[in-house]
Amino acid sequence: MPMPYPTGLDDRPSIKNNEINWILIFLRNNIIILFYKNYRSVNIEKSVGAVIKYQTPLSKKDPEFLLLRNRRGYWGFPQGHKEDGETEIQTLFREVLEETGINSLNILSFIGRIRYSFFKGEGIKSRKEVSFYYATTNIREIILSNEHDDYIWTNFYDALNYLNRKQLKSIMLMGHERGFY
Repeated sequence: MPMPYPTGLDDRPSIKNNEINWILIFLRNNIIILFYKNYRSVNIEKSVGAVIKYQTPLSKKDPEFLLLRNRRGYWGFPQGHKEDGETEIQTLFREVLEETGINSLNILSFIGRIRYSFFKGEGIKSRKEVSFYYATTNIREIILSNEHDDYIWTNFYDALNYLNRKQLKSIMLMGHERGFY
């Protein structure tokens, strides 16, 4: 419940349909300048991603994890938007195939979720929730989509150093703490 103004009355305008409108009025040299901005909060966008470990039956060396570098230079995991009518697992298979060309994926466990907010163009605030799964593959060759400009298979500790975002590091650590890899 909002706190009342010092007058004791909460006379702020009510917010309907998740919209916030504001007007700033400045008086400069006897000229009134009006600024108007409309911020609309969008529903939470759902995405699904995977921490993918390369694994073959005869593999004896340290496990390697797939990281993708986007065009802005940030390293992360394959992930993408959930389409209407898709389950998270269907989204995961589709996005991994689209972004990496991997068509053989063994999804082993749910790791966790991250949430964050960002502003799109025109002041639209967007919220995103990404569910991450732990998966293995026996395919090492990657065919990058146009969303990414590089990839690397790397060990757990180097992956933590490559990851630029704190929340992605937390997903990597969470899977490790749960004994998945």
